[in-house]
Amino acid sequence: MGFTRDEVDEAFAVYQRHALAGNWSAWADLFVEEAVYLEHEYGTFYGREAIRTWILETMAQAGGMTFPVEWHMIDGDRVVWYCWNQFPALPGHASTDFQFATISILRYAGNGKWASQEDIYNAKEAESVLTEYVAAAAAAGVDLGGDLQALLDRDEA
Repeated sequence: MGFTRDEVDEAFAVYQRHALAGNWSAWADLFVEEAVYLEHEYGTFYGREAIRTWILETMAQAGGMTFPVEWHMIDGDRVVWYCWNQFPALPGHASTDFQFATISILRYAGNGKWASQEDIYNAKEAESVLTEYVAAAAAAGVDLGGDLQALLDRDEA
């Protein structure tokens, strides 16, 4: 089924608004019930509720992260975009000091919903940036509440 570029673009704008607001449960609602989410580091999630469980758990540990989109393109029912995964700014640092790039691909299902998403990034770079961020936070006396350290510990397990 064909969708207009405007419809896909508007659905992507809604998707981005939920991500920007950190409204992850509403963000998960933008996927169809049988959606598939391929996250190369964390695995493949089948179904909206599995996506919701994963994103809520992950973002609870990574609170304050932002995902500024540098560019996006639409081709039929697909949206491809390049964004930064930015950790919150620390004293003496810019928000861009601790970030890594991701390319994501969404497939539109219609009616404002998404059928699938795939995130592609360098996991070693992500881990390195996170390690540097945790160390810089400790040096600056910023208590992260252990959440981001938990992500590092999970990656090592």
